[in-house]
Amino acid sequence: MDWITLEIPTRAIPQPRHRATRGGRMYLPSSAPVRAFKAAVIAAAETRFRKPLAGPVKVEITGLFRRPDSHLTSRGEPRKGAPSFPGRNLGDIDNHAKAILDSLNGIAWDDDAQVVDLRVSKHWANVDLTTVSISAWGADHARSR
Repeated sequence: MDWITLEIPTRAIPQPRHRATRGGRMYLPSSAPVRAFKAAVIAAAETRFRKPLAGPVKVEITGLFRRPDSHLTSRGEPRKGAPSFPGRNLGDIDNHAKAILDSLNGIAWDDDAQVVDLRVSKHWANVDLTTVSISAWGADHARSR
């Protein structure tokens, strides 16, 4: 199977920790920004998948983040000392993956436990964009390892 690539034209939002009520029930506030991001991931996936993939899958996630103006010179070039890669202010990379993988349950696969190969990266770019590439884990790949 070939790769299916989703483009989400927004900044990746990490999955936050759930909060607990006084009774101990865990919940995600309705105002959490990750909800809108997950809805964008779902909308992109629903246009590409007729049914969930069966069996193991591989996933590549790339988060592109627009550099803050404070990182740039007046000519639009990175300032000396500006970070080479997006850091902690944009969230933990594993929480970005969690938000995306959870969103694709029941659409790209039945359960994200099917993901057996996961590659996630964050980079600076001129636009905020998240790409998610998904492929069934084929027998030909298993033999080559």
